[in-house]
Amino acid sequence: MFWLALAATALAAGTSAADTTKSNPAASKALPAETLNAVNSKGIAIGAPVYIRIFKEESELEIWQRAADGRYRQVKTFPICTWSGTLGPKRAQGDFMSPEGFYDITVASLKPDSKYHLAFNIGYPNALDRALGRTGDFIMVHGNCVSVGCFAMTDTLMEEIYAFARSAFEGGAVRVPVHIFPFRMSALNLNRHAANPDHETWAPLKEAYHDFAQTFEPPRVGLCGKRYVVNPRASVGFDPQASCPTRIGKLLSPVSPSRAMSLLIESEPIVASGPKTKTLPSPVAPALAETGHTKPQSAPEAQTR
Repeated sequence: MFWLALAATALAAGTSAADTTKSNPAASKALPAETLNAVNSKGIAIGAPVYIRIFKEESELEIWQRAADGRYRQVKTFPICTWSGTLGPKRAQGDFMSPEGFYDITVASLKPDSKYHLAFNIGYPNALDRALGRTGDFIMVHGNCVSVGCFAMTDTLMEEIYAFARSAFEGGAVRVPVHIFPFRMSALNLNRHAANPDHETWAPLKEAYHDFAQTFEPPRVGLCGKRYVVNPRASVGFDPQASCPTRIGKLLSPVSPSRAMSLLIESEPIVASGPKTKTLPSPVAPALAETGHTKPQSAPEAQTR
């Protein structure tokens, strides 16, 4: 399996969750009591698998964790202090854009020695980004509330997000999915942004968003035909250059409408306090729409974070 190979690579390199705390005491901080109480009240074990969702327009990062019944509950929503660019995927080194798409972090992604307090590397460019010719690197979620392509939190909130990821790896997780959306993919929001030239890139993100609302399980994402495939029924691997099966289909385990309502109530999150300094212009007519890909290419983006 692809993800088991990643885990084996990390272990071969001698990386463990405990190793990530050695160089920075902030990396070993426990979750605050209020957050631990919320975790316990939702029937979630300490160190349970974590799913992270990021929404650009709302400047919010969500932490979901798997409960004893296998379905995920939202534990906490964090304000993103700032991020770079505008809506749409990152395409090139120096375009000052933050990515959109499906990413994963492993133990090796954690950076307790970041000069931005604490960080983890989301893994941009992923295999699809590379197949599409997208460039750039060192894209992080980190502290210090300053961003050149990253998602920047306040230091205190980053410590808590880092603790969620670290504890998931200590609990045996091989990876933590980090899915980055332009906004919450409601019909209203999609209609508001219908004129955006990157609208066509949002189809798999919309699909994943709505699948999760039915299942409360992180979407399974494969690659073929230089595109994402969300929750496929057919066997789809992780090679974006591979041909897609003739019939892909969709395989979901949806909950009943009444159970979905119960899960939504159980998933009422703690909402952390903090600044949101990023602002975006309102959607405009197609002829005036900004692409967000016209900024100068000369500023250095790839830094050691």
